[in-house]
Amino acid sequence: MLVIFLFFGVLIGMIASLGSEQIKLASEQNKGVAVVELKGIIDSSDQVLKDLQKHLNDDNIYGIILDVDSPGGTVAPSQVIYSAIERFKTKKPIVAVMGTVAASGGLYAALGASKVFAQPGTLTGSIGVVLQLPNFTELSDRFGVEMITIKSGKLKDAGNAFRPMTEEDRQFFQQTADAAHRQFVNHVVEGRGLSLEEVEEFADGRIILGSDAVRLGLVDEIGDIYQAGRAVYQLAGVELADDQMPNIIFEDQRFKELKRLLSAISKAPGAFLSHARLTSVLSL
Repeated sequence: MLVIFLFFGVLIGMIASLGSEQIKLASEQNKGVAVVELKGIIDSSDQVLKDLQKHLNDDNIYGIILDVDSPGGTVAPSQVIYSAIERFKTKKPIVAVMGTVAASGGLYAALGASKVFAQPGTLTGSIGVVLQLPNFTELSDRFGVEMITIKSGKLKDAGNAFRPMTEEDRQFFQQTADAAHRQFVNHVVEGRGLSLEEVEEFADGRIILGSDAVRLGLVDEIGDIYQAGRAVYQLAGVELADDQMPNIIFEDQRFKELKRLLSAISKAPGAFLSHARLTSVLSL
């Protein structure tokens, strides 16, 4: 017990120290552009929304750069981020910058931004929806495993891994995927000011290089985070000399890593249980 108390005592001291350093940095920094990161698989919109809201309420922040490096994820969180950015950019400019990959849900989130930058070799596009369902009927027949299902509706167990998929099941899932795809395509049309015919030419799930994305209208310009920062200044009506660098405010990485560690510790039991189950998710 003494060891546990000592550990948490040291941990609390680290948090207090880092917290005071954050306050000191915030009081000393000049006005500039805040960076909100969207990294990895998109399975939640919570942190991105909290970061956006925090910077919207900060008078020291001219605008926001959404730094995207994500291959996509689940549909709803990507849509939530897109809608939030589209709404928030009326208060402060929000510019998206794509890194190594900003595909599918990563692209979806960036569609709401005031302007979008990418590198020539950025992998974007992938405008499509996928739903993968495991099926264990051959294994269960081989080993004599039976799954008894009691249901209240004929489609309640659609995708049941322990029985063959019916044609009705398949049509239901195809219609669901098609509907989500139409939503994606419509938001590309709205977010990028393109015609439906233009978007349908490349909205078949293909990966698109950043250089081609500019030509197709998915991306505004080739540029990095500093060029995105200059765009925020311009949209905010703040003058910046040609030889002057924009003040880009990155989140303190040490504090961020500590928060991730604490979050991982708190979620460990639930994460273990969720990974012990087989689930199917409609993904972008």
